[in-house]
Amino acid sequence: MADSQFARPELPQLIATIRSDLLTRFQEDVLLRRMDAEVYARVQAAAVHTLYGYIDYLARNMLPDMCDEDWLYRHARIKRCPRKDAVAAAGYVRWDGISGTPTLPAGTQIQRDDQVTFTTLQTVKASGGLLRVPVIADVAGTAGNTDDGTALRLGTPITGIPSTGYADTLTGGDDTEELETWRARVMERYYWIPQGGADPDYVIWAKEIVGITRAWTFRHYKGTGTVGVMVATSNPVNPAPGDDLVKAVRDHILPLAPVAGGGLFVFAATEKSIPVTVALAKDT
Repeated sequence: MADSQFARPELPQLIATIRSDLLTRFQEDVLLRRMDAEVYARVQAAAVHTLYGYIDYLARNMLPDMCDEDWLYRHARIKRCPRKDAVAAAGYVRWDGISGTPTLPAGTQIQRDDQVTFTTLQTVKASGGLLRVPVIADVAGTAGNTDDGTALRLGTPITGIPSTGYADTLTGGDDTEELETWRARVMERYYWIPQGGADPDYVIWAKEIVGITRAWTFRHYKGTGTVGVMVATSNPVNPAPGDDLVKAVRDHILPLAPVAGGGLFVFAATEKSIPVTVALAKDT
């Protein structure tokens, strides 16, 4: 929990302070365990301690930089910066070398060896020895992303179709936006007030797309009046987004940007390999 820097007195300190005030008012200088001043001090201190706690709670949550998760939803709504929801992975499962023309119905469950399940989206009939069926993960998130060639098995046997198929471009799954990543986007809305197409606007617009966590704006990218927007994901292995994601960013920005469609260029960041040589010094 973030520290609001609000100086909240401890309960014993409050009891002592209120007791001292009461004794002064009553002009008493002898403290007895069961005297009224002691009872009043403890009761009032408990009430005041609760109020101090509420003030501390508000001090922490009134601004988005330290607020709790439920308060961040409130701040985000005010700034029109909703949290990115999880997205289910989608793609295909394929079977090669199929004999005849068996049909795989829509709604069929297919399972990976680690119990992640997928459901077919269409009824597809095999043709030319190939059966390629569109599927979607049953649970949204990155867990549904599956490397090409990974074995996927039918939940229910179907005549004419082997029980094991293989993943084919089964990607696109993304988890719910991490709390601190979302907080940073909300804070950007405070730092950069929308200006109808200033450099920060393009960065904010690009990062509203699920999967995009970094973006950069380039003025006059292809000549006067044009804008270039470079985007990247947070994937440490392959941060460059695919063509579909780049297109989604462009389609999202176009209605918002003041530049004409031909003047907006959205492109993926290019990976650059940097050779590193590590020389170990002897521990002497």
